Amino acid sequence: MRKDAIIHSLPEGPFSRQEILDAARTIDASFKETQLRHLMGTLLGSNLMLRVGRNQYKKVEKEPQKSVFTGVYSNAALQVIKYMQEQFPLISFRVWELSWLNEFFNHLIARNQIFLEVEKDGCDFVFSALAEELPGRVLLRPKAQELLHYGIDDGIIIDPLITEAPKSDGEPYQVPLEKLIVDLFAKKNLMLSKGDFPSAIEIMFCRYRIDQISMRRYARRRNKAKAVFGFLRNQTTIESLVGT
Repeated sequence: MRKDAIIHSLPEGPFSRQEILDAARTIDASFKETQLRHLMGTLLGSNLMLRVGRNQYKKVEKEPQKSVFTGVYSNAALQVIKYMQEQFPLISFRVWELSWLNEFFNHLIARNQIFLEVEKDGCDFVFSALAEELPGRVLLRPKAQELLHYGIDDGIIIDPLITEAPKSDGEPYQVPLEKLIVDLFAKKNLMLSKGDFPSAIEIMFCRYRIDQISMRRYARRRNKAKAVFGFLRNQTTIESLVGT
Protein backbone atom coordinates (compact mmCIF):
# COMPACT_ATOMS: atom_id res chain seq x y z
CA MET A 1 0.00 0.00 0.00
CA ARG A 2 1.27 3.50 -0.83
CA LYS A 3 2.36 5.07 2.45
CA ASP A 4 2.62 8.59 1.03
CA ALA A 5 -0.92 8.42 -0.33
CA ILE A 6 -2.29 7.46 3.09
CA ILE A 7 -0.36 10.24 4.82
CA HIS A 8 -1.56 12.74 2.21
CA SER A 9 -5.20 11.82 2.87
CA LEU A 10 -4.91 12.31 6.64
CA PRO A 11 -5.78 15.65 8.31
CA GLU A 12 -3.06 18.17 9.11
CA GLY A 13 -3.88 18.21 12.82
CA PRO A 14 -3.76 15.25 15.22
CA PHE A 15 -5.63 12.15 14.06
CA SER A 16 -6.68 8.84 15.60
CA ARG A 17 -6.24 5.16 14.74
CA GLN A 18 -9.76 5.16 13.28
CA GLU A 19 -8.87 8.02 10.95
CA ILE A 20 -5.76 6.12 9.81
CA LEU A 21 -7.96 3.11 9.11
CA ASP A 22 -10.44 5.26 7.18
CA ALA A 23 -7.60 6.81 5.16
CA ALA A 24 -6.22 3.37 4.29
CA ARG A 25 -9.65 2.26 3.10
CA THR A 26 -9.98 5.30 0.84
CA ILE A 27 -6.81 4.09 -0.89
CA ASP A 28 -7.69 0.38 -0.80
CA ALA A 29 -11.32 -0.55 -0.07
CA SER A 30 -10.27 -4.11 0.80
CA PHE A 31 -7.98 -2.97 3.62
CA LYS A 32 -8.77 -4.90 6.80
CA GLU A 33 -8.68 -3.67 10.37
CA THR A 34 -6.34 -6.55 11.24
CA GLN A 35 -3.76 -4.93 8.93
CA LEU A 36 -3.86 -1.62 10.80
CA ARG A 37 -1.23 -2.47 13.41
CA HIS A 38 1.32 -3.35 10.73
CA LEU A 39 0.49 -0.20 8.75
CA MET A 40 0.91 2.04 11.78
CA GLY A 41 4.25 0.43 12.58
CA THR A 42 5.34 1.11 9.01
CA LEU A 43 4.24 4.76 9.12
CA LEU A 44 5.95 5.33 12.46
CA GLY A 45 9.08 3.46 11.41
CA SER A 46 9.30 5.41 8.16
CA ASN A 47 9.19 8.69 10.10
CA LEU A 48 6.03 9.74 8.28
CA MET A 49 4.04 10.25 11.47
CA LEU A 50 4.64 10.37 15.21
CA ARG A 51 2.61 9.67 18.31
CA VAL A 52 1.67 12.85 20.18
CA GLY A 53 -0.70 11.47 22.83
CA ARG A 54 -3.10 8.70 23.72
CA ASN A 55 -4.53 7.51 20.36
CA GLN A 56 -3.27 10.74 18.80
CA TYR A 57 -0.82 10.94 15.90
CA LYS A 58 0.54 13.68 13.69
CA LYS A 59 2.29 13.92 10.36
CA VAL A 60 6.03 14.55 10.52
CA GLU A 61 6.78 17.81 8.79
CA LYS A 62 9.63 17.66 6.36
CA GLU A 63 12.23 20.32 7.12
CA PRO A 64 15.12 19.73 4.71
CA GLN A 65 16.33 23.29 5.16
CA LYS A 66 17.17 22.67 8.81
CA SER A 67 20.43 21.14 9.97
CA VAL A 68 21.38 19.32 13.16
CA PHE A 69 23.07 21.50 15.77
CA THR A 70 26.70 20.64 16.47
CA GLY A 71 28.50 22.74 19.07
CA VAL A 72 32.07 23.81 18.27
CA TYR A 73 34.48 22.98 21.07
CA SER A 74 37.10 25.42 22.32
CA ASN A 75 40.70 24.31 22.79
CA ALA A 76 40.06 24.21 26.54
CA ALA A 77 37.13 21.83 26.09
CA LEU A 78 39.09 19.64 23.66
CA GLN A 79 41.77 19.36 26.34
CA VAL A 80 39.15 18.02 28.78
CA ILE A 81 37.79 15.57 26.19
CA LYS A 82 41.27 14.25 25.41
CA TYR A 83 42.03 13.81 29.12
CA MET A 84 38.81 11.88 29.71
CA GLN A 85 39.40 9.63 26.69
CA GLU A 86 42.94 8.81 27.77
CA GLN A 87 42.48 8.52 31.54
CA PHE A 88 38.90 7.24 31.80
CA PRO A 89 38.15 5.33 28.58
CA LEU A 90 35.44 3.20 30.23
CA ILE A 91 33.47 6.08 31.77
CA SER A 92 30.56 7.63 29.87
CA PHE A 93 30.69 11.42 29.73
CA ARG A 94 29.36 14.43 27.82
CA VAL A 95 30.91 17.85 27.31
CA TRP A 96 29.27 21.12 26.33
CA GLU A 97 30.08 24.81 26.69
CA LEU A 98 28.03 27.74 27.92
CA SER A 99 29.39 29.87 25.06
CA TRP A 100 27.43 27.73 22.59
CA LEU A 101 24.31 29.59 23.73
CA ASN A 102 25.69 32.89 22.39
CA GLU A 103 24.26 31.88 19.02
CA PHE A 104 20.77 32.17 20.49
CA PHE A 105 20.78 34.60 23.43
CA ASN A 106 20.56 38.39 23.12
CA HIS A 107 22.66 38.93 26.24
CA LEU A 108 25.99 37.39 25.30
CA ILE A 109 27.79 35.19 27.78
CA ALA A 110 31.10 36.84 28.61
CA ARG A 111 32.58 34.09 30.77
CA ASN A 112 32.56 30.61 29.33
CA GLN A 113 31.98 27.49 31.41
CA ILE A 114 32.79 23.95 30.30
CA PHE A 115 30.27 21.39 31.56
CA LEU A 116 31.66 17.90 32.00
CA GLU A 117 28.86 15.48 32.81
CA VAL A 118 30.07 12.12 34.08
CA GLU A 119 28.15 8.95 34.93
CA LYS A 120 27.18 9.25 38.58
CA ASP A 121 29.54 6.64 40.08
CA GLY A 122 32.57 8.31 38.48
CA CYS A 123 31.95 11.96 39.40
CA ASP A 124 34.06 12.15 42.57
CA PHE A 125 36.91 10.11 41.13
CA VAL A 126 37.06 12.20 37.93
CA PHE A 127 36.92 15.42 39.95
CA SER A 128 39.87 14.43 42.14
CA ALA A 129 41.98 13.46 39.14
CA LEU A 130 41.07 16.45 36.98
CA ALA A 131 41.48 18.94 39.84
CA GLU A 132 45.03 17.66 40.28
CA GLU A 133 45.69 17.92 36.54
CA LEU A 134 44.11 21.40 36.21
CA PRO A 135 44.31 23.03 39.67
CA GLY A 136 41.96 25.94 40.31
CA ARG A 137 39.82 25.27 37.24
CA VAL A 138 37.50 22.48 38.37
CA LEU A 139 34.33 22.62 40.48
CA LEU A 140 32.17 19.66 41.49
CA ARG A 141 28.38 20.13 41.37
CA PRO A 142 28.64 23.85 42.26
CA LYS A 143 25.64 25.94 43.21
CA ALA A 144 25.12 29.29 41.49
CA GLN A 145 26.59 31.18 44.45
CA GLU A 146 29.75 29.08 44.35
CA LEU A 147 30.15 29.81 40.66
CA LEU A 148 29.89 33.53 41.35
CA HIS A 149 32.71 33.32 43.88
CA TYR A 150 34.98 30.66 42.42
CA GLY A 151 34.08 30.36 38.74
CA ILE A 152 36.66 31.41 36.15
CA ASP A 153 36.62 31.72 32.37
CA ASP A 154 36.78 28.25 30.82
CA GLY A 155 36.23 26.78 34.27
CA ILE A 156 35.21 23.13 34.32
CA ILE A 157 31.94 22.21 36.00
CA ILE A 158 31.53 18.51 36.82
CA ASP A 159 27.93 17.33 37.13
CA PRO A 160 26.37 13.84 37.12
CA LEU A 161 25.29 12.57 33.72
CA ILE A 162 21.53 12.02 33.86
CA THR A 163 20.21 8.81 32.35
CA GLU A 164 17.90 9.20 29.32
CA ALA A 165 19.95 12.21 28.16
CA PRO A 166 19.53 12.58 24.37
CA LYS A 167 22.50 11.33 22.37
CA SER A 168 24.19 13.01 19.45
CA ASP A 169 24.63 11.33 16.09
CA GLY A 170 28.30 12.27 16.30
CA GLU A 171 30.88 11.45 18.96
CA PRO A 172 29.51 9.88 22.17
CA TYR A 173 30.66 12.87 24.25
CA GLN A 174 28.81 15.42 22.09
CA VAL A 175 25.61 17.06 23.31
CA PRO A 176 22.53 17.68 21.10
CA LEU A 177 20.27 20.68 21.28
CA GLU A 178 17.39 18.62 22.72
CA LYS A 179 19.42 18.14 25.88
CA LEU A 180 20.50 21.78 26.12
CA ILE A 181 16.92 23.03 25.91
CA VAL A 182 15.83 20.88 28.83
CA ASP A 183 18.95 21.80 30.81
CA LEU A 184 18.00 25.47 30.54
CA PHE A 185 15.11 24.62 32.84
CA ALA A 186 16.76 21.88 34.90
CA LYS A 187 20.21 23.26 35.74
CA LYS A 188 20.17 25.82 38.54
CA ASN A 189 23.75 27.02 38.08
CA LEU A 190 23.53 28.45 34.55
CA MET A 191 22.67 32.02 35.65
CA LEU A 192 21.14 33.01 32.32
CA SER A 193 18.61 35.76 31.64
CA LYS A 194 15.17 34.12 31.72
CA GLY A 195 13.87 37.00 29.66
CA ASP A 196 15.93 35.71 26.73
CA PHE A 197 14.44 32.22 26.86
CA PRO A 198 11.43 32.74 24.52
CA SER A 199 13.41 34.26 21.65
CA ALA A 200 16.43 31.99 22.21
CA ILE A 201 14.38 28.78 22.08
CA GLU A 202 12.43 30.00 19.05
CA ILE A 203 15.72 30.60 17.24
CA MET A 204 16.83 27.07 18.14
CA PHE A 205 13.67 25.56 16.67
CA CYS A 206 13.81 27.83 13.63
CA ARG A 207 17.41 27.00 12.68
CA TYR A 208 17.77 23.37 13.68
CA ARG A 209 15.91 20.06 13.59
CA ILE A 210 14.73 19.14 17.07
CA ASP A 211 13.33 15.78 18.12
CA GLN A 212 10.54 16.61 20.56
CA ILE A 213 10.05 12.97 21.54
CA SER A 214 13.68 12.66 22.63
CA MET A 215 13.41 16.01 24.40
CA ARG A 216 10.25 14.94 26.24
CA ARG A 217 11.84 11.67 27.41
CA TYR A 218 14.75 13.57 28.93
CA ALA A 219 12.49 16.29 30.37
CA ARG A 220 10.42 13.61 32.12
CA ARG A 221 13.58 12.05 33.53
CA ARG A 222 14.51 15.43 34.98
CA ASN A 223 10.93 16.08 36.14
CA LYS A 224 10.74 19.13 33.87
CA ALA A 225 8.31 18.01 31.17
CA LYS A 226 5.49 20.30 32.31
CA ALA A 227 7.87 23.24 32.69
CA VAL A 228 9.49 22.79 29.28
CA PHE A 229 6.43 22.02 27.17
CA GLY A 230 4.21 24.40 29.11
CA PHE A 231 6.77 27.10 28.29
CA LEU A 232 6.70 26.18 24.59
CA ARG A 233 2.90 26.45 24.53
CA ASN A 234 2.53 29.60 26.62
CA GLN A 235 5.67 31.64 25.94
CA THR A 236 6.56 30.85 22.32
CA THR A 237 4.93 30.27 18.95
CA ILE A 238 6.51 26.80 18.67
CA GLU A 239 4.06 24.02 18.00
CA SER A 240 4.33 21.33 20.66
CA LEU A 241 4.03 17.98 18.87
CA VAL A 242 3.99 15.82 21.98
CA GLY A 243 2.14 15.77 25.26
CA THR A 244 3.81 15.99 28.64
